[in-house]
Amino acid sequence: MTALTETTPSTTASSELISRAHRVMPGGLLGSYAMPPAVETVISHGDGSRIFDVDGKSYIDYILGSGPMIVGHCHPRVVAALAKQTRRGTQFYTLSDTAIEFAERLVDSIPCAEHVKLTSSGAESTFYAMRVSRAATGRDKILKFKGAYHGHHDYAMTGSGMSTAGTPSAIDQTLLTATYNDIEGTVATIEANASELAAVIVEPIQRSTPPRPGFLEALREVTTRHGIVLIFDEMVTGFRVHLEGGQGLYGITPDLATYGKAIGGGLALAALAGRADLMDHLSPRRQDKSGYVYMSGTLNGNPLAAAAGIATLDVLQEPGAFTRLEEISQRLRSGLERVLGDAGVTAQVLGQGAMAAVLLAEGDPHDPLTAAASDPALRAKLDAEMIGRGILVNLPAKFYVSTAHNENDIDETLTAFAESIASATK
Repeated sequence: MTALTETTPSTTASSELISRAHRVMPGGLLGSYAMPPAVETVISHGDGSRIFDVDGKSYIDYILGSGPMIVGHCHPRVVAALAKQTRRGTQFYTLSDTAIEFAERLVDSIPCAEHVKLTSSGAESTFYAMRVSRAATGRDKILKFKGAYHGHHDYAMTGSGMSTAGTPSAIDQTLLTATYNDIEGTVATIEANASELAAVIVEPIQRSTPPRPGFLEALREVTTRHGIVLIFDEMVTGFRVHLEGGQGLYGITPDLATYGKAIGGGLALAALAGRADLMDHLSPRRQDKSGYVYMSGTLNGNPLAAAAGIATLDVLQEPGAFTRLEEISQRLRSGLERVLGDAGVTAQVLGQGAMAAVLLAEGDPHDPLTAAASDPALRAKLDAEMIGRGILVNLPAKFYVSTAHNENDIDETLTAFAESIASATK
């Protein structure tokens, strides 16, 4: 592997396509993610644990489409399911047998799920979770945690740490924020505002920060006592840290939960799941029309996405598949710790199930401020060094691992990580 330098030239095919993207897309980007300029490239295709750019370079992929490709790229079962469904039809708007089967699979797999509603994006699901909570309780306020990310709609942006330009200031009047893992402070805030709080929304693992023992339990107890809806945002943790998500890992059952990423096999698919009495507010057939929460989306329950979701769950739920996924992920986490220790870099490696996060900081791993303090300059250098060596990562976020990754992938990754640290810290 060759060291990356700032003078590394962009290859012709990628540079031409990047220029074209800049002409038609703001910033030349699909969303907010941008590769480091020195190694920016354009992807052509994927296969298993790897993706390939338009110039033919191969990368071991730990971004995995920002998480959805948990069984790898072009998994034969997912491809076969898509091919079969394509021949049957790709969009009906009304019920399909495929969508019903997928909903059944989610209800069978998610502890809190008595009913589910399918959506096309995670942001939609968290938006509807908040709306249902307001309708069910007759209260307006939502409590969320500083630094948590629940999508890009107005009610999710306050306190997220993302830019809130364009969001109405009035939104802040209905949102409260607390500090993740601050049990005493959070409970006090909930107690003081209980009569106005419709819901508390939380990531079981906030970004890369694990819950302090007793934190999720405290949320469950205080919200139950005051009739407040507890929402787990399981976009990241769902089917990735445990086959029952954060609920299975920590043994806490919320009232509502939102899902996306891994459940859709790479297609636009997300879900809101929860107690039947709460989910009934989304039924146009409910008797009390005053509590009806209107919900619609042209592609909600799209049969093509549902087919991919079923195939993905089939792979994850095969005997031994998830255990194997955890073992590969632990091999990565242990190796990253070893490399960082050998290099004398102050850092911590966190993660559960099929993910890993590198915090370039010391401190309490249960304190969100530790993750926030992760050295941004070193992180940016490591990002570029790793991508330049054929390892696609987004270190400010996390390493996502798939069932397609194997021991050779991990070993190659660790070699590249060691070289990258040596280059970035010299």
